[in-house]
Amino acid sequence: MAGIPLNKNIGIIGGGITGVICAIFLAKEGNKVTIFERKELLGETSSRTTKLLHGGIRYLENLQLSEVKNGLNDRYWWLENFPDNTKKIEIMIPFRSFISLKFFKYLFGIKIYEFLSFTKKLGKGRIVINSNKFQSINQTKISNYLSFFDGAMDDKLLGSKLKEQLRDLNVTIHEYCEVKNFNNRGQINDLTFDQSILAAGPWTNILMKNNSIDSDKEIDFIKGSHLVINKKITNGFMFEGICKTRYIFALPYSDKTLLGTTEKRVNTPEDPYIENDEKDYLIKSYNSIFINSIKSTDIDSSFSGVRPLIKSAKNIHKSSRDFYVQQDDKLISIFGGKWTTAPSIARKVVTIINNE
Repeated sequence: MAGIPLNKNIGIIGGGITGVICAIFLAKEGNKVTIFERKELLGETSSRTTKLLHGGIRYLENLQLSEVKNGLNDRYWWLENFPDNTKKIEIMIPFRSFISLKFFKYLFGIKIYEFLSFTKKLGKGRIVINSNKFQSINQTKISNYLSFFDGAMDDKLLGSKLKEQLRDLNVTIHEYCEVKNFNNRGQINDLTFDQSILAAGPWTNILMKNNSIDSDKEIDFIKGSHLVINKKITNGFMFEGICKTRYIFALPYSDKTLLGTTEKRVNTPEDPYIENDEKDYLIKSYNSIFINSIKSTDIDSSFSGVRPLIKSAKNIHKSSRDFYVQQDDKLISIFGGKWTTAPSIARKVVTIINNE
């Protein structure tokens, strides 16, 4: 990123993906950056995702066009800048008949998704009628498919690459260093910075309230849980869960299958874990589609994370995945966002600081 080095001293509260990418962008601008993370860098919410880099094709149902377009642009940024740790993936959507409203709804959505990608499109989706001809995708009880392309990542390897960039840029990292006191005058614990950034994900409102700072937005604690199944699949799949209100992904994950995610409102972002009803929901959803059914003994592992969603709807399935940046004197607070759109958030933060 071009520009005149500012050499500002900037403190970032939160070492999730948003804080890390903000640190990288700001350090490249010539600033001295320090990150404070109460646990391990990229170890909380950022490590508990579906491992996709995506615009969010299912968000089109709620007409969140700008969010999808933004995510698609950032998806391309990740694949272009980290080709060794990211890849494109074809995701199959099974449907029972190509002469149905559901088929045309999905087809229209995929075409809009590809159109919003413009020159950054990863591939053209296809229609597969009678998948018995295709051994690689003949794994479900349904033989018709639509497909689209998205990005996928190895978040552990990608996280290691990002940490390496932080070190190369001389970013100071304080892990296992909990920030309890900060204000809008640049103070973090007992240190003073020219600018401070609150990038604490789902903990943002909690930290602001604890430090008597008013917030423009409210975080909705929505937990997402995943299962890692001892079954190998060769393609990615997206299908309706048994609740019929959201979609489930089944994705190749080493020699296993990553299955997720759920959406469940919780009271706190602390120590999320998968509950029995979430396990049952994911297993039953998988078994409603796939030929080779699974049971609880096929679970290799599980993980849960609380999304930093901005509270925007009573129906949690329609909540916005967008982000919001609040500026209050020398404090910038970030609400919402996800792994994919961290570059957009960082660009917004850089613009604000450059115009100070």
